[in-house]
Amino acid sequence: MALSIDKTITVATRDIEFQAAYVKVTSIQGTKNRVNAAYEFRTATDGVGFAWGESEFVPDMNGPNFIRQAYLHLKMLPEFANAVDC
Repeated sequence: MALSIDKTITVATRDIEFQAAYVKVTSIQGTKNRVNAAYEFRTATDGVGFAWGESEFVPDMNGPNFIRQAYLHLKMLPEFANAVDC
């Protein structure tokens, strides 16, 4: 699973837009009380990474696996409001 979203980054006062950037969760660490998910924006499925981030969430121990929960959590954040599964 991954997400696709348009992403704009600013490099030295210049905005660079990436259409349909590929977002992949790259690591999951945590406990049953809190999980930290690291993610990466890439130019394509096998493309170059150009931005990174992390987000924390409280996992649902009766829900899907933590990786799936990380993607569901990201889609709830304002930054990922227009993200679609890919």
